[in-house]
Amino acid sequence: MKILSYCFFTPLQLPSHRSWDEYRNDIERYYYNIPTVLLMNRILYPDYRTRVYITDNTQSQPLMDIFNKLKDNSLEIVIVNMEYKLTEPSILRMIPLWEEGSIEIFHTRDIDSIPTEIEYRYTRAFENHFCGLGTLRTHQNHYGHGCKMLAGLSSFKPSLIPEYIKGDSFHSYYDSGHKNYGCDQDLMIKTFTTNSVFTMTNFYDCKAYRQNNSQDFPCISCSQEELDNIIIEPDQLELFSMIKDFGFDNWAGEPIDIRGEFSNFILSKFPDVKNKIESNLLLKDFYRL
Repeated sequence: MKILSYCFFTPLQLPSHRSWDEYRNDIERYYYNIPTVLLMNRILYPDYRTRVYITDNTQSQPLMDIFNKLKDNSLEIVIVNMEYKLTEPSILRMIPLWEEGSIEIFHTRDIDSIPTEIEYRYTRAFENHFCGLGTLRTHQNHYGHGCKMLAGLSSFKPSLIPEYIKGDSFHSYYDSGHKNYGCDQDLMIKTFTTNSVFTMTNFYDCKAYRQNNSQDFPCISCSQEELDNIIIEPDQLELFSMIKDFGFDNWAGEPIDIRGEFSNFILSKFPDVKNKIESNLLLKDFYRL
């Protein structure tokens, strides 16, 4: 089984320090792209399941009905009861790493951004490569100490990552990190980039868009040829062309608000889903349908 792994939780403290994030002060920001992202995944990754780890404190929120409207065999919802103060639930995306018996490959992704063409090409290139883990770096600041891996743009093959690297369980992994803002990314970096003997032949790094800096640890670099060799079907190319036309292809992982015209374009391909969403007037208004 192949998984696209997301998390969704109620922010108990908004990330006001994220100067690059236009929507950092909106409590509903993580709802913006849910239907678009999940439906795009059906088109781009028909061979994957989308798994969303959701904290139980979200269940009474009216907008949560969007997940009910999007239910199908490709969507897996995992409700988690946990206490947290900041972004600790974002670490939940790593749970599949200890399911090597059933999960062949998984990618951690952010629900407040949409997949871009380069992100798609890297995801498929990683599938074809022999490396067991890797990351995609696309923003001009995605390099150095705090950005050796991106928590929402990393990829893993559980069976190829030994226990001496990942630890014996998710719980030990979770407990080994700090619980401040950015704990998920810092824990990834600490766990997966510090053993240079392992990364030299197992870490698949890709830099794209305005990111030209190499990693400061030994690894394997994704080539442009490997990205170019990925086949994109006509319906997928249509999506990527629309993303570019709307100005949403600046860098992979960019927080955006895709509601309105683009959401309607995606939903037009899934009329049954669109009808379900429109039956809830709150959702219809929120997603500008």
